[in-house]
Amino acid sequence: MSQVNSRNNRSISKNMNSAYSRSPVSSRNVRSAGARGKGRKKGRKKKNQVFLVRFLFALAILAAAAGILCGVYKLYGYFSENISPEVKVTTVTVARNGKIKETIIEEFNPGFYDESSLKSDVESRIKASGGRVRNEGLDFDNGVAILKLEYDSGSDLAEFNDVVFYSDTIDNLVSQGITFDSGAIKSGGTHAVIVSDTMDVKVPKKILYTGGAMTIDEKDPKLAHCTADEGDIAFVIY
Repeated sequence: MSQVNSRNNRSISKNMNSAYSRSPVSSRNVRSAGARGKGRKKGRKKKNQVFLVRFLFALAILAAAAGILCGVYKLYGYFSENISPEVKVTTVTVARNGKIKETIIEEFNPGFYDESSLKSDVESRIKASGGRVRNEGLDFDNGVAILKLEYDSGSDLAEFNDVVFYSDTIDNLVSQGITFDSGAIKSGGTHAVIVSDTMDVKVPKKILYTGGAMTIDEKDPKLAHCTADEGDIAFVIY
């Protein structure tokens, strides 16, 4: 940098000395200098216009990129909400659109029930549901059967598994004759999930209240763990 500055200083000094040694400025020189000045102004104006066009074009690209990123974020939010997370216990996941995903994890003993028979039984029951229940996979791993199902509604899950299960707005559930304690009503939640067996429950919004043997996960406010014995009622409000 110091070398560049020294060369610039010598150049500036040389130009100044030559300027002082020239003859006085004539009218011809003035016209010539004026013409050069106008040329330089036109050149600067053209450069400014080019810069402005490039600047506006860059802004347009940034705006388009922001729109794409926003769309990707929304798309990712939709899919991440509807894809069943990796689970270690039977888990029910309620999506915003009301559809329900269930991952059933049970011990599997081939000595009593072989894999092909279980698959055939599951497919037969799903077919009888008339399309309201869909099979998303049945796997076997180290003595454990993992079945993934999707239901159109809570009533479809309850009917398919022959259990007590509700997933709906509080107003709709109350109209069906279900009552909630004052804490649930005052929580400010609008939806409820009611279960009657041990499982995890994942909902699309923060859980505001629980009842029965149901506890909210310490790290995930949208996840609750139910330890109710079969037949006991537990619920979450969100």
